[in-house]
Formats: sequence, C-alpha cells, structure tokens
Amino acid sequence: MDKFKDFFNMVVDSPNMVNSKLPWNNWNSCMDDSEGNLAKWTGDFFRVGAFVMLAASLYAIVMGLVNNGVGEGMDVATTLVSTLLWAYAAFPIAQVVRSAGEGLADSKSDTVGLIFYDIPMAIIKVFGTVTAMIALFGAIAMSFTWLTTVDVNTAYDAGMMSWMNWGYGTVASATEAFMAMFGLEYVGGIITGFYNWTEGGAVASADSWTWAGLVMSGWNFVGVAVILAQMYVTLALYKFYWTILNTLFNFIKNPYLPFKSK
Repeated sequence: MDKFKDFFNMVVDSPNMVNSKLPWNNWNSCMDDSEGNLAKWTGDFFRVGAFVMLAASLYAIVMGLVNNGVGEGMDVATTLVSTLLWAYAAFPIAQVVRSAGEGLADSKSDTVGLIFYDIPMAIIKVFGTVTAMIALFGAIAMSFTWLTTVDVNTAYDAGMMSWMNWGYGTVASATEAFMAMFGLEYVGGIITGFYNWTEGGAVASADSWTWAGLVMSGWNFVGVAVILAQMYVTLALYKFYWTILNTLFNFIKNPYLPFKSK
C-alpha cells in the first residue's frame, strides 16, 4: 500500500518536478508577482513607447528628406534648418514619455490607485507636456522665420493637439455634466470655453520683419502657456473627481455617520 501511495504521489507530482527542471523557466514566479510588478511593467511600457516615438520621429524626418529631397537654392537652407530643429526636438520630447514611465515604475499605489489615478494623471501630463514642447519648438521655428525670412517647417502640433483634445475632452465633459447637476451650467460653459481657447498659427515668409508677423510669433509663445494652463487645470479637475470617488468607495466599504454618539 505504501509503494502504491509513493508511486501515486510521484505520478501526480511529476508536472511540478519537470517544470522545476526546465531551463530559463521563471514564468510561474513572473505570473505570481504580476500584481506587484504592475507598476514596473507600466514604466517599461512607457519607456518602450518613448523609444518608439523617437525612432518614428527620426524615421519620418529621414523619409521626408528621401522623398522630397533638399531642394535647390534657398530651399536647401530651409530643409537643413527644419531637419536640425525637429531632429533636436525629438529627443527631449521622447524624454517626457520616458520620465513619466520612470515615475510610474516607482509608484507605491495599490492596483486600483495605479490604474485609476497614477496612470491617467501620467497620461494627462504626457499629452500636455509633449504638445506644449511641440508648440514651443513650432513657435521658435516661426520666430526664426520672421527674423531670417527662411521659411522653417513649423509642424505646429504634429498631430498631438487632437490627442490632447481627446484626453482633455473627457475631463471637460465630466466637469460640464457635474456642474449641470447643481444648476451651474454657466461654470461648465466657462470651462468648456477655456478648453476651446487655442493660440498660434504659421508665420509666412511674407510676414518676416513686419509688425503683424512679430505679433503672430509672440502669440505662438502664448499658445504654449495656454496648453500648459489647460494641462494643469485638467490635472486639478481629475484629482478632484478622484478624491470624490475614492471617498465614496471608502465610505461604501466602511460606512459611518459624520457625528459622534454619546
């Protein structure tokens, strides 16, 4: 009977024995620690995203040169300055994404806090900061165009403005609906109008060394400040909603009355 029991245990435990002897096998510990490593994995995802963004930006710049060439005459200077400017800008812009990932990797929040607070806050910061940096380099390009008559490619929003509007639009819509619950539609309208406020635009070569061109160049720097202001307002609003929801969830888990009993 003891031999049969030993044989039975050996057969039943054979998968575990084989699994422990497989080379490079750390899959089980990886899955067991998945919740604890969620912040680290999220940080790695942002790091990879930063590298992909940088590589895609540099690839787009190179392919632009390959497909369009450098031109002739004054176009050579335009192409050279535009290429150097945006190749330089690609590195600090990608670093914004990487820094957000490093912050998430060091997060000490639990899973709920990480998913519903830390990650959305990091994404809002990435949207706003990247868009602001692109706008800043675009404003520098416009100022260079005004100063030198070299029509530098501004690539003002590089497609990021639509992403920022999508990310911020969710918070703005929630604010408008929240204010309407208390009959404060006008407040929601003010906030919506604030998010619809944009500044900036391209400076044509003909505007170089003109008062109108100088004013337009200055307004593009104002646009950078507007983008940052919208980002900080969005962060504050999201934190406000998260505080309300977190308080509500804690109350549901542990209900209490807001007064002392004698």
